[in-house]
Amino acid sequence: MASFYRKRNTMAGQLENRSIVITGVADPQGIGFGSARVLAQKGALLTLVDISEQVHERRDDLEREGFDVRSHTVDLTNHSDVVDLIDQVVKDTGVIDGLVNLAGIAARAKKGDDVDFEVPILATTSIESWERTLAINLTTQFNCVRAVLPHMIERRYGRIVNFSSVTGPVGAIAGLGAYAAAKAGVVGLTKSIALENGQFGITANAIAPGYVNTAALTPGMHIGGENTPLRRSGEPREIGALVGFLASEESSYVTGQLITIDGGNMIQEYKGPGELVL
Repeated sequence: MASFYRKRNTMAGQLENRSIVITGVADPQGIGFGSARVLAQKGALLTLVDISEQVHERRDDLEREGFDVRSHTVDLTNHSDVVDLIDQVVKDTGVIDGLVNLAGIAARAKKGDDVDFEVPILATTSIESWERTLAINLTTQFNCVRAVLPHMIERRYGRIVNFSSVTGPVGAIAGLGAYAAAKAGVVGLTKSIALENGQFGITANAIAPGYVNTAALTPGMHIGGENTPLRRSGEPREIGALVGFLASEESSYVTGQLITIDGGNMIQEYKGPGELVL
């Protein structure tokens, strides 16, 4: 095992010495970094990946908290670069036990700082914007899965956690058509991975977050969070807790699932002002 994975002051956990790659970790307020912190606390041997150089700052943040991790800047839409990355991880750690696919971005129509719900974005979306949104939110996950599967199949073990959204598989927001299509595609991809690779001891699940308190939460979405049954948006660490479970051996009989974590927002039939009087 490479020396950079010495862990200092690590809480013993279900992921002790499990080598896990997690993508989309540049934002200090993001779900990716919140999830990475949970995985590190559970003892995982982490490799952080993002297209942004800020991923190295997140590595430094975790090191200051007492964890040794590695970080790489990679364009995950480039399959050959992803293969090189995974080969390097295997060279460094000897194995790859888990993959958390978080990299992605919502291309929104905006009015000021918020979504313009009146823009018929699918009628005006350029082909370039459509293809870029699918590439960043869906193809990146395919590329990473395709690169790790041979290593997991060989060892007869693997945990794959893909990130979808409530937008697409469960509901829709006007102005986010391409994003919704990509995130719905993640669910189909995840189910296919689970079906084809369960025989090798590999599980694959998708997480569908709702409103989460990150830098990407717009004012309008913040109001949405306040009107969930829990009356607040979620926190990255709460999403990370679910990631930690799905990436561990404890989730060994959970596969092919889309798990919604949205404070109960999608169960609300009535979404008008005030309380519904029956």
